[in-house]
Amino acid sequence: MSILGRYGDLESTGIDPFAVLEAASESILITTADLDRPGPEIVYVNPAFEIMTGWTAAEVIGNSPRFLQGEKTDHAKFAGMRETLEAGQRWEGQAVNYRKDGTQFIMEWSITPLRTKAGRITHFVAVQRDVTARVEAERRVAQAQAAAREADRKKANLARYFSPAMVETLAQTDHPLGPVRRQEIAVLFVDIVGFVSMSEALPPERVVALLRSFYRRMARIVFRHSGSIENFSGDSLMALFGVPAPTGREATNALHCALDMRDELALWNAKRAELGRTEIEIGISADYGMVVLGDIGTHESMTFTAIGNTVNTANRMQELCRKLKSRIVMSQGLIERAVEESGPQLQALERLTQAGQYALRGVSQPIPVWTSS
Repeated sequence: MSILGRYGDLESTGIDPFAVLEAASESILITTADLDRPGPEIVYVNPAFEIMTGWTAAEVIGNSPRFLQGEKTDHAKFAGMRETLEAGQRWEGQAVNYRKDGTQFIMEWSITPLRTKAGRITHFVAVQRDVTARVEAERRVAQAQAAAREADRKKANLARYFSPAMVETLAQTDHPLGPVRRQEIAVLFVDIVGFVSMSEALPPERVVALLRSFYRRMARIVFRHSGSIENFSGDSLMALFGVPAPTGREATNALHCALDMRDELALWNAKRAELGRTEIEIGISADYGMVVLGDIGTHESMTFTAIGNTVNTANRMQELCRKLKSRIVMSQGLIERAVEESGPQLQALERLTQAGQYALRGVSQPIPVWTSS
């Protein structure tokens, strides 16, 4: 009887079907069709099976292929196998198996029922392959992708605080913002004066567009002067100078940042005037001193922040911006520190005026300040 395949008469070619099985590079195992224990029984394995498992044909024929399973074989992988095979359909799976020497490997196989002309299933043919290296490679790729996603997440988080160039540098370290610590820094606040009444007269879309333009302009200047963004809150921005690490120019940078913010406001208002829009007024306040720096919040939601009297003072000085009708109010402590950093010939001081001492809500002692309109 000739062996007819989908693509023709195999015997007419002079090819020995048994030689095909023996020459196959992938492991081939043929069993009886008895799925009840202790069956099925192995009736044939090719040389590739012997190479893959270390077992010889003489050792395995007559046994159930279950002897390849072991402690780490996940039997849940075989769920549905019996039903699939008894229905005459191909079953495919992957699980940990064991070689003769006890070493484990991951086997992937495809089991196909063999039928008589009458349709009765007589045997099962399993084509098997060792995919350990492939699975490990896939695991490493998945691990690398997860690491890349985590790195992107960390970068995105850092981008909330720092300039793009600084983000790239900080992303290379495990603890970019450092431990919880006390440190002298400059703290600066800037917000839009009269924003509440202004926002009530604008459509919501215009309010959001206004804030985005404000934040974008102010953040760009903060980054230009080596500052970081602690937070955006409503119409206010809080910036830190000296984070993540001291520069020796914290007060000077904060001073120049404030003056550049005022200049940027003039340019922005000129553009707004051309469009027939109302003028924007801002208040900028800054102080220099000791703060506590660190991450606060829950495991699910952490934020890096600064806490202390310096933060409170810089924030309360916003009230002086309104009271003194000044766009910039700087503490005497910040000015003195800037002079220490850059020398008494600091040209930025020419744009400021000593304005005397003022009591601040929540601050025990009056604060001497400098202003610029």
